[in-house]
Amino acid sequence: MSADAPHLRIASEIKFWPLLRATTALLPFVALALVTGNALWMKASLLAIATVIAQDRLDLRPAGVAAHGLAIIGGTYLLLLAELVPAFFVVACMLLAARVILLVSRGKELRALGNWTFIPVLILANELHGGRTVDALLRAAPAALPYLFIALAPAVLAAYIRSRGKPAARWSNLDDFGMRAPFGEDLAAMLASVGIAALMVVYGHMERAQWVIWGAASIVTGSVDTARAKLKDRALGVIAGVPIGILLGQFVVPHSGIAVTLATLATFLTLVAFQRYVVGYFFRCLFVALAIMLANQSAADALERLTHVLAGGVIGIVCVLGAHAVSRRLAR
Repeated sequence: MSADAPHLRIASEIKFWPLLRATTALLPFVALALVTGNALWMKASLLAIATVIAQDRLDLRPAGVAAHGLAIIGGTYLLLLAELVPAFFVVACMLLAARVILLVSRGKELRALGNWTFIPVLILANELHGGRTVDALLRAAPAALPYLFIALAPAVLAAYIRSRGKPAARWSNLDDFGMRAPFGEDLAAMLASVGIAALMVVYGHMERAQWVIWGAASIVTGSVDTARAKLKDRALGVIAGVPIGILLGQFVVPHSGIAVTLATLATFLTLVAFQRYVVGYFFRCLFVALAIMLANQSAADALERLTHVLAGGVIGIVCVLGAHAVSRRLAR
């Protein structure tokens, strides 16, 4: 084997153009966070990367990007308010998750739109809540709105540039969003998995609820075989990535605000950087654990990434198998 072989393998794993576009979109927010010391810029950057991903995959036009971004912002504030009433939070999570499946029923390519609405809603609602009291939450939540609106700019600009000279369209330049498929079984599995996960985090008073809820929702992928494969990839990624991230944060990477910001940036970039999901998820878990260690030096908090993801995955696969068994029985 030649000395260049490892480099070639690494290069073949990386999606350079999506990585470059995502880096370009995120760097202004990183710079603003470092210069001002305002953490809201990095929180808003999650909305920037989510809208950039959806715009790229679905070739959205500016109006489509704006609608997608407003849906994320609206869903985020819905969950923020829903957290005041635990039962309402559970129902809101289930309805948002159901939207993912209903979109897929209109074309499989629309899953990206559904996923990249639900994921940032879960994370932003958790990040913006920050453990504050109800009164403090109601006072502070509106302050994040300007940052979130500004975060739509990179994807809107990209949509405008990529749409110039193309035939007029309102939402997307794509003519076809892929095959439509029956969705009853997936919808049942999604509602059950997200409902159970949300109940567990609400009444178990678990921190970082988004890891459990999305851990459950992400396993509902359209079939039992793909669900098992997704669970395997996520389990491998989190079991390998979290301990390495903890070790790097404990013994290798110097602790500083800049290091936390860069680890967060790296986490977001793993969303688009790699060809294979298992590789991207490994690095995502590594950087999440590293960022936590750099921020508060708590291995216990970092290990929650592992336990929460695995708990959500178990819930998800059980619900997928259960919905499939019920569907087969009803079809007889």
